[in-house]
Amino acid sequence: MNNKRPLIGITPWYDYSNQQTFIKKGYCEGVNEAGGLGILLPMCTQQELIENMVEHCDGFLISGGPDVDPKYFNEINLPFNGDISPYRDVMEIYIIKRAIQLNKPVFGICRGIQIMNVAMGGSLYQDIHSQIQDTSLIKHSQAAPSWYPTHNISIKEGSILKKLLKSDTIGVNSFHHQAVKNIAPGFEISSVSEDGIIESIEYKNRRFALGVQWHPELMWESDKIFLSLFEGLVQSCK
Repeated sequence: MNNKRPLIGITPWYDYSNQQTFIKKGYCEGVNEAGGLGILLPMCTQQELIENMVEHCDGFLISGGPDVDPKYFNEINLPFNGDISPYRDVMEIYIIKRAIQLNKPVFGICRGIQIMNVAMGGSLYQDIHSQIQDTSLIKHSQAAPSWYPTHNISIKEGSILKKLLKSDTIGVNSFHHQAVKNIAPGFEISSVSEDGIIESIEYKNRRFALGVQWHPELMWESDKIFLSLFEGLVQSCK
């Protein structure tokens, strides 16, 4: 009997001051609970080594974290842009491009959806509250427990997200000040929040290339429906 679990490479957080690679709770655990084997990838900017990661992993989870350097979508760094991680930008853009090219499953969370969009030619709002003036925005950086849903999203019929969550609308948590602005070629929007902010994108004609703006890794233990996103990633690798 083959008990081999799909190997899911998870992109790391990096502490530049202490030169430490780490990941927060919920990512590896969600992948493992869904039937995969989650491994934390080493922080790396060498193309040869990143290519080897792409070759050996069955799928990828692009984790949350700091802001994307706006130079990757041809903008200057505005005052309201936050911390950036140069190493992560290089590593994750390469992984995303190659994973989509090779039709290997990739799942992006928060920063993950943002850098997926940027990697494939899209852009971001560097700060939604500063740059969106014609809409009354809801609160997107919640002051509530991390697992608690604070706003709803509307989900597109026929999307991967709809198949996984089995609902037209669902409540999600929210911890971001940036968001997808102009969607990259090849992607389509699969959900939006009540104020129209893009909450998920999917790359068309691929096994599984999904990015979500909220944090299911913080929600799946309290609401198992969010584990289905990790299950979708793992199952698509088989």
